[in-house]
This record gives sequence, structure tokens and C-alpha cells, in this order.
Amino acid sequence: MEQNIATAQVSVARPNWDKSRLVSRIVHLGCGAFHRAHQALFTHHLLEKSDSDWGICEVNLMPGNDARLIANLKAQNLLYTVAERGAESTELKIIGSMKEALHPEFDGHAGILAAMARPETAIVSLTVTEKGYCTDPASGELDVNNPLIQNDLAHPQQPKSAIGYIVEALNMRREQGLKAFTVLSCDNVRENGHVAKAAVLGLAKARDAALAAWIADNVTFPCTMVDRIVPAATEETLQLGCRPVRGL
Repeated sequence: MEQNIATAQVSVARPNWDKSRLVSRIVHLGCGAFHRAHQALFTHHLLEKSDSDWGICEVNLMPGNDARLIANLKAQNLLYTVAERGAESTELKIIGSMKEALHPEFDGHAGILAAMARPETAIVSLTVTEKGYCTDPASGELDVNNPLIQNDLAHPQQPKSAIGYIVEALNMRREQGLKAFTVLSCDNVRENGHVAKAAVLGLAKARDAALAAWIADNVTFPCTMVDRIVPAATEETLQLGCRPVRGL
């Protein structure tokens, strides 16, 4: 990626800071196009304008394309391209807010849980779609019959759902005497913070009443408002000028 940037034939805005200063203070579950062009981009802008050390540990959980995206990020030094298209021109930015990129296939369940349980992790954010919360649409409560949740109850240290990872990481922090992190849903779901809270507390209660009580007392679940989309990269997008730096 660095070599591609150096030889690019188009104007490319690139990070102007030393990435080694970054600390993974945000663990983000669901490193899709929306996140890469919003939360990761906004964190990049913060790094441009301050001496902040806030970096992002990206996590994808599903096999297939999710795993390939993480593998690509690792191969590209955790750098990727955002193309902002206007009527007259396209602006390219190399985004440098990522500190790590993890997937169970490469890093194991334990590696992801360890990242979430580190003292410096202050926020665990999510863009996992409404389905990723494993709730019952009719009741709004956790669907304990969901196959992912059934796995997470039977094997809490080898979770498959985003909710399972959050609950086990919070359990690890409680046992280590660490502060809880904030659970920040960024999905386009009505009252998304309440949805996340219901799912997390539902799984925690099914595991351990004391854990559920600790989470209820110590974890915040802010509601956010999002209503935007990010078009997927196409061959036409690459022809606009992204090809020299390729990227994601």
C-alpha cells in the first residue's frame, strides 16, 4: 500500500502523523463500508487536527468476505482509500485511524476477547445490522433460541455473535477489576442503544445474574442516529482514479 501511494498518478491525501502513536481505544465490530467511510474517517480527521492517540481495533466475525477484508487490511498496513465523489471531481483520502484488524480465523476468539478486555479499550462500537443483535423483533428481547446465542451460552469463551463477545469481554473486565467500556451501537436501528442493552443484558442474565447486575450498573449504551449509505466500490470507481492506490 505504501509503495502504491508513493507511485500514484493522482492527488491523494494521506495521514500526516506517525501511526505508531496510536492506541486501540476503540474496538469496532463490523468493519463494513459504512464504518470505514464514517466512524473510521471521523477518527482519522481527529488525528489530523490533534495529538490524540485514539486508534481503532477493527473486528469482523463472519467467514468469507468478512475474513478476506481483514486479511486485505493486514496486507495493506491497515490503510485504505476513501473516495468522495462530487459533481466535478473525486477526492481521495488514505485513512490511517486503524491500529489493528482482527478475525477469529486469524487471531482466534481469545485474541479478540483480549483486545476488548484491555484496560485502554474505552468503547466497543458496532455496525452489525439489526440481525446482528439476535433479538426477537416482536418482543425486542434477546432471542435465546438463536443458534449463535445458543453457542454463546454453551461456549462463552468461544462466542460467535457480537453480543457474545461483548458479554464475555465485560465478564473478563469485571473479573480483573477493570472499568467497563461503553457499548456504542451505530446501526440504523430505532433506539439502537436500547436494542444493544436489551441484547447484552439478556445474554448476561442467561449466564449469571451477578454479571448482569454489574453490567446494568457500569455499562452505558448511548443511542445514536445514522441514516446514510456508502456505495460499494466498483470498477467504475477504480477508473475514477483509485486504481493507482487500489486499496479497499
